[in-house]
Amino acid sequence: MKNTYCKRFFLFFLAGVLSLAACTQKEDAVMPQENCDTLAVVQYVPSCGLQLQLENSQVVVPLNASYTTGPANELVFKIKDFPVRVGQRIIVGYLKSDVELGATPCNVAGYGNNNLVEITCIAGIEQGT
Repeated sequence: MKNTYCKRFFLFFLAGVLSLAACTQKEDAVMPQENCDTLAVVQYVPSCGLQLQLENSQVVVPLNASYTTGPANELVFKIKDFPVRVGQRIIVGYLKSDVELGATPCNVAGYGNNNLVEITCIAGIEQGT
């Protein structure tokens, strides 16, 4: 009987240690939303701003993207306050937008209003160079 308690204690102790060890890996921040399932690559075009090239090669323009100038005069990009870099692969969820921007260089280039999206969720995969 004493042996059974020792085995149970050892198993619970081992499970606890393994659970804590799994928590030491650094994870990318995730903004939890439903349907975050589309792979995209972050791109920047000076005349259009931040764009996402989706896995099906479609290019979309996120409405909730922003950028500022960093300390070394570099551009610092964010989508939904999530920091991203040009070339970074991310997973996003998005909704097509009904926003009308009028004639912009992006519209003239063929992106048009139908490619404006609102990002509903985002998860980083890897940093670009």
